[in-house]
Amino acid sequence: MRFLLLLVACGLLFLSAAAAPLPADTAILQVSRLPAKGLLLKQGWRYQVGDNPQWARPDFNDSAWDTINPTRPRRELPAALGSGISWLRLHFRLADSLRQQELVVNARLLGACDIYLNGQLLAHQGTLDANPAQVQPQGWTGPVVLPKSARAEQVLAVRYAPWQPLLRGSSYSPQLAVRLSSPPQYWQGEARRKGAVAPFLVLVGISALLTLLHLAFFRYNPAQRANLYFAGFALTVLLGSLTYYYYSVSDFPAPVFGMSVLTVARTLGIMSGLWSMRALYALFTLRPGRLYAAFWVGYGALVVLLILAPYHPAALLAMVGFGILTTAEQLRMTTQAMRQGKRGAGIIGAGYACELLAGFACIGVIVLYPNGLLLNLLLMLTSVLRALGISLFLAREFALDSQLLQVKLSEVERLSAQTLAQEQDKQALLAAQNETLEQQVQQRTEQLQRSLTDLRATQAQLIQKEKMASLGELTAGIAHEIQNPLNFVTNFSDLSSELVAELREEQAKGVAADAALQEELFEDLTQNLDKIGHHGRRAAGIVKGMLEHSQTSAGERRPTNLNALTEEYLRLAYQGLRAKDKSFNVELTTDFAIGLTPVTMVGPDVGRVLLNLFTNAFYAVRQRQQQGEAGYQPTVRVSTQQVEGQVHLRVQDNGTGMSQAVREKIFQPFFTTKPPGEGTGLGLSLSYDIIAQGHGGGLAVESQEGHGSEFTISLPH
Repeated sequence: MRFLLLLVACGLLFLSAAAAPLPADTAILQVSRLPAKGLLLKQGWRYQVGDNPQWARPDFNDSAWDTINPTRPRRELPAALGSGISWLRLHFRLADSLRQQELVVNARLLGACDIYLNGQLLAHQGTLDANPAQVQPQGWTGPVVLPKSARAEQVLAVRYAPWQPLLRGSSYSPQLAVRLSSPPQYWQGEARRKGAVAPFLVLVGISALLTLLHLAFFRYNPAQRANLYFAGFALTVLLGSLTYYYYSVSDFPAPVFGMSVLTVARTLGIMSGLWSMRALYALFTLRPGRLYAAFWVGYGALVVLLILAPYHPAALLAMVGFGILTTAEQLRMTTQAMRQGKRGAGIIGAGYACELLAGFACIGVIVLYPNGLLLNLLLMLTSVLRALGISLFLAREFALDSQLLQVKLSEVERLSAQTLAQEQDKQALLAAQNETLEQQVQQRTEQLQRSLTDLRATQAQLIQKEKMASLGELTAGIAHEIQNPLNFVTNFSDLSSELVAELREEQAKGVAADAALQEELFEDLTQNLDKIGHHGRRAAGIVKGMLEHSQTSAGERRPTNLNALTEEYLRLAYQGLRAKDKSFNVELTTDFAIGLTPVTMVGPDVGRVLLNLFTNAFYAVRQRQQQGEAGYQPTVRVSTQQVEGQVHLRVQDNGTGMSQAVREKIFQPFFTTKPPGEGTGLGLSLSYDIIAQGHGGGLAVESQEGHGSEFTISLPH
């Protein structure tokens, strides 16, 4: 809307300037009084292309020069003035009252100039050069004081070099505008010019407040993204207004700086319309489509046009047209929302209606009562009223959301209190249940403790039973070993008793006794006594060997001949089984490593392991033998081997073997494949613990069902 009003204002000014008839050209400009805003020197100027310092002299005859109105746009002036250095001269005559006053002139131009009065240089603005590319322009000159002169006719000469910027459209700007005024008039005009844009500072404050307010709304409720978009709208209005205010109150040393600042203000003002449109899309729950994307593309093209051709009227027309289109799209969305009865659409529609009224008031001010301050106030309202409408709607939505949240909060508090009461009831119930559970757990723990005590006692009994079973096997073997020499002792004792009785009978014959027979009986008796002594010593040796193994303290390690220990327990195990079953026979094969270094161990413990392995091997081959397999020969092979710091002892049999499932459980406590009453299931478990935990070695098994098994003991050397 503001851009439309600016276009109308420019059009009215253009029409008034074009319609105002120029007075007839005169040689001398008569200045009888100064208007309130000063006198713009438009008529009476003569010009000449070239550069001659003599043209500054008041007595120079310039009657042959062409006349010109330098305030007209550059494109309407002679082309020769567009390049190089030119001179402009104005003859004027001041009224007597004005000649006694101090007067000033100030110039607005697109170029550089030197200002002379009656041949005296008054001001040097910018850098003049015959090459337009080397000209350093001065966009606005400060007040230049005219010295008082008694001359009735005075000559104002301007040496001028135009600036030709790369930006397009500069030909539509005035070439040179010189204004004559008194110092109070000049400074009052400056004050009016800067005071007229004060409403934009008010707009800056309002926009800053709206930006912070709606950013706070968005932070509180991120789901309502319209607050974020409206904050973007308010922020661009803030920056655009601040930039335009800076442009309006500043005197830029070069026109390119001022035009750059004005271009930034224009682009920010145009962008604010896009953010306002996006906020309406979010408010009315509409999805931005291709039209909104096209607006952004058009905005980009317009920014490029404003940068490249800021002076061209087409840029102003495009800017105003773009503003009209964005406003029309926002009015369309608002009208559609009002027809659909969407909540809050009436508030936004009222804001746009007030904006239109303010726009018509701007046109009235331009036509009926031109006043910069009043016009800027109305222009400010065109931005504020729309923003206030949208802001009121968002604030209303925020208030409704807050009320709804308050209601929900009350409901949550009520439910929380109810839940807390239920939770307290549950806690009381849980406390009672926990107490009951603790009692049950305590009772169960006592039962488990008793069961554990019974289990440990049973386990101890089973372990003791296993030890006794091993001891029984060992005792049977020892008994069988001792039985043989004892049988010999008994037999030879009986035979010796018979020989003694026969010798007594022979001696009772007296002289008739046969001396040779007596000698023979003495010889037989002597041999029997030797044999009794031999077999007695043999039994004593067996007992002595067993005592040597049994005398080792529990846990005491000492170097032991593993080959001898293995051979002894192998014989005892075999003899023990033979004592139970005279018909049992097995082929025993040993392969002991020659020169095997003694192994530090607890002899009785390792002997118990060996006895268990040998007994199991004999049991396995006996079971297979009882199956009546033709051609089967029970065989047990025992070997020792020294390998890389370890001693390996292998016990192989060709018995029934084991399945994979049995091998996985073979070392578990209480696992046995023997019938009930024949095994405790602790033999191999205890053997594994003795070797692995007691001696730091290993006990492994390899077996194939129906073909036999192999147990390997690994002991560190």
